[in-house]
Amino acid sequence: MAGKLKVAAVGCGGIGLLHQRGYLQHQGAELVAVCDIDTAKAQARAEELGIAKWYPSIKEMLANEECDLVDVVTADHLHFEPVMECLDAGKHVISEKPLALEIDEAEQMVAKADEKGVHLAIDYNRRFAPGYVQARKWFDAGVIGQTYYLDMKLSQGGPASTWKGEYYLLYELQTHALDLLRWFGGEIVAVCAEMAKPRKHEAREGEDACYTSMAISVRYETEIVATLLASWDSDFIHPIERLEICGAAGEITVDNVLSKATLMKRDNQVVEEYRPSIFRMEQLAFDGTFALRMAALVDDLLNDRLPEPTGRDGLQAMRITEAIVESWKEKREVAVKID
Repeated sequence: MAGKLKVAAVGCGGIGLLHQRGYLQHQGAELVAVCDIDTAKAQARAEELGIAKWYPSIKEMLANEECDLVDVVTADHLHFEPVMECLDAGKHVISEKPLALEIDEAEQMVAKADEKGVHLAIDYNRRFAPGYVQARKWFDAGVIGQTYYLDMKLSQGGPASTWKGEYYLLYELQTHALDLLRWFGGEIVAVCAEMAKPRKHEAREGEDACYTSMAISVRYETEIVATLLASWDSDFIHPIERLEICGAAGEITVDNVLSKATLMKRDNQVVEEYRPSIFRMEQLAFDGTFALRMAALVDDLLNDRLPEPTGRDGLQAMRITEAIVESWKEKREVAVKID
């Protein structure tokens, strides 16, 4: 693709702002317009970012602006219509995670992108956090050899209830963990789950009490297994996240997304460790990972590369989620659909 990537943004909330600032930081991108059904928010965001154009509807924006990519950061249950409208217009699209809350919507989004011959990407920004980037470098270099197992914990504070359903923890937060387990481990073919509602007494009237702690076993298409401890029952003070990848020649761990990545070789007692630089804020704050993700997306599109992670990755995470729910309901291992 020649010249700058022209980007239009849909959604002027807090996460949308992090996306939009990411494009403004990239020399190869031009943020041409912002859009929100709340006209006051759209106008205020345009003024805040120094963007000349703002719109109250996608239809009006696409009719008046040339753009290559549309960034959709609406509420998670409202991704479907804006994503489909932009794909149907022949635009590349990135959606904030999760791709949708309904599997049929996610399938339609992926199918529409294929039909139109455009890219649908998803914001799994953890893949671009420096700790995970370093872990991936070690992993791809083969320094731990054949993978044996993965162990992941993603546990932070969260709601005890919601109108979005008792399994919302899986859709809202654990979609990140499922993506990382696929990214490092390969295709997941079966899952088995245990769940609990230890804070159901805190549920608000008229809302479903959430399953806020889950223990999930994962089986891959190769001879690898994994475990996932998923929870909203802790807080943000203690380390919220840890991934361990055990291999024949050593282990890789990533602590708390950003804190550190560690390589331990079985034949060497000297441990190699990555720690973030105190002089680079994007390496110290989770919010900084959004700009890193946007930069990778822009670079991919400008260089005609597949912008991973893709909408299909988001769809597969939802298929795994659906299998986890079915496993808990039926008290058995459940196979995951794979294209």
